[in-house]
Amino acid sequence: MTKFGKIIRRLQGDESGAALVEVAITIPLVLLLSAGVFEFSNVLNTRLLLEAGVEDAARYMARCSGDWDTCKGFAQNLAANGAVSSGSARVAGWLPGTVEITKISKDATDTATGVQLYLSTKATVDVVDVSTDYTYQDLGFMSYLGFSNFTLSVSHQERVIGW
Repeated sequence: MTKFGKIIRRLQGDESGAALVEVAITIPLVLLLSAGVFEFSNVLNTRLLLEAGVEDAARYMARCSGDWDTCKGFAQNLAANGAVSSGSARVAGWLPGTVEITKISKDATDTATGVQLYLSTKATVDVVDVSTDYTYQDLGFMSYLGFSNFTLSVSHQERVIGW
């Protein structure tokens, strides 16, 4: 028997160090999985904050009784900063100027099916559409894997009650 064979036979029954090998194999996988979960939850949280801001702005615009431009500025600030004036940013880097607010006149009844979409005494209703696009700044995990930044797009519509 060769010298190498003797060494192998002697180590066959020895289990010391096996746990170290198992940990060395599994820890990188666990850390990679943890980083992925953390990044995904941050994306989800950012998306929810954007949705909340857009919904708040749409509700504000739907009920605002002032002139369009004044209400629009307040609603944009409400979306991005959580307050009509001042406030602190809901999402870092999301500015009021990136919030798009438009008024749309819609038919109260679907002309193709005859289904009444909105209860209204007139043929059209005014709807406020608030939308935004936000380039997500990753925490480093996705760029490490070779993915580039991506854009989160959210929008919300509310029927106008004010004006």
